[in-house]
Amino acid sequence: MKQEVELYRELIDFCNEHQNEIEKKFKRLLTFTDFNVTCYKEMFWKQRRTSAPISVKELKEQIQGLTEIYKKEVPKCLGRRNEFLKGMDIQKGQWYEKALQMFLATKDIYVKKKGFPFPDFEVVSGNKVVAYYELKYIQVPFIYANTKIHNTYPYATSRYDYESSLTLDTGKKLQLQRTKIENDILPLGIPVYYVWWFDSFHIKGIFAMPVQEVFDYYNHLGNDQFTRKTREGDAIAHQEITKIYPPMLNMITFKEFITSLKQ
Repeated sequence: MKQEVELYRELIDFCNEHQNEIEKKFKRLLTFTDFNVTCYKEMFWKQRRTSAPISVKELKEQIQGLTEIYKKEVPKCLGRRNEFLKGMDIQKGQWYEKALQMFLATKDIYVKKKGFPFPDFEVVSGNKVVAYYELKYIQVPFIYANTKIHNTYPYATSRYDYESSLTLDTGKKLQLQRTKIENDILPLGIPVYYVWWFDSFHIKGIFAMPVQEVFDYYNHLGNDQFTRKTREGDAIAHQEITKIYPPMLNMITFKEFITSLKQ
């Protein structure tokens, strides 16, 4: 786990040191504390590939300060989102996309923006495409996951906010993209990943899942997907309201993702 922590800390330091190169008008100060490291260890690392995630109640007994941080941060997570937040979400997402793209270049991994229906980013080596990925930035955990997610596959037990917040919108866009991926990309032997940058008040890190596993999870859910309540902003810009929550505990780590891009 030490290498994982060091790599993510390297990413955080890189982002904070290259604010102007990433975006002069929209700066972000990123943090990664010892508390976050403990949460990563207890809530993710020790539970990888588990068949039954530990409840938040149990984790609060194991991790010093977790109860207090939930009391402090949960009310902020439950605040009503308004019509302006969609624009902010897009700005944030673009900031993190560029930050990761620049950081990967320091590892000799070069990324180009790609247009729909391809995944957002194309990884190239020379003139050869070696991978594709989509990046999703997630800051607010799905606090009520244990009561709102009824189909708990791949678990027989409840889902919890710390492991089920890495969301993926479903709908026409995903269906068209899936067709492109399965028909034109995977047959060429080119891997495709969905990647999440989780920047919550407990766990922080980069997590990824091959599209085959994401689609398998999606297939198991069938029509049993979560549909969030509509918001005022939905009328201004089209937003998907049906979502799936791939299990973070089955995802690969940041280091494993980078290694896969170099193979």
